[in-house]
Amino acid sequence: MPEATEEVQAFANALKRLIHHVRPGDAMALKAKALHISPPLLSHWLNGRRLPRPAAIEELSGLALGGMTGDRDIAALAHEFTALAALLQDARRSICRRCTGGCTCDETGREGDRRNSSCTPPADKGDRRNSAAPSNLNLPARLATMAEADRKTHLRDLAAAMSDGDVGIYADILARAGMKTEMEVLIRSAESAGRDSTEIAIILGRLR
Repeated sequence: MPEATEEVQAFANALKRLIHHVRPGDAMALKAKALHISPPLLSHWLNGRRLPRPAAIEELSGLALGGMTGDRDIAALAHEFTALAALLQDARRSICRRCTGGCTCDETGREGDRRNSSCTPPADKGDRRNSAAPSNLNLPARLATMAEADRKTHLRDLAAAMSDGDVGIYADILARAGMKTEMEVLIRSAESAGRDSTEIAIILGRLR
């Protein structure tokens, strides 16, 4: 798969440098908790697989600056976070230039990040996050024409290709179509493929 754009990687590298100022000494899991996001999501930000919403930079900056003393140090760090916000804007624009269909860059994820779509940087090897949504708009109808074993195989394949957001959306679609068994297969398969069950549950809960 192609790597993240140069702008996305520049943002991720800058965030890696600044994350150490956010709750210094805390493990990444505790930093993520302070930001009200999951540890896997923070990891995606740091590795250029996903981009946070702009407001997340303000949250990061607030956590970092809140624990500092000394006007010069605070001013210097504040300047770095201002630069980080600019890098995020450049990264988001770089993704827009790669859009092949309708741009969804203004859509905000449930945990404050842009989910993989036609605009989102592809994942690294072994973590397929490309959206499967465009090719599966009629999923219930397609599943209805398949034998039970074929349904499960198809759902497992989809779960491995879908983002957390898509899994939540399609789980809701299946539930509304009366296909609760298929919905459960999709969710279990997504969890087995390494998707974040908490994110899926949040998205599904808000759609119900």
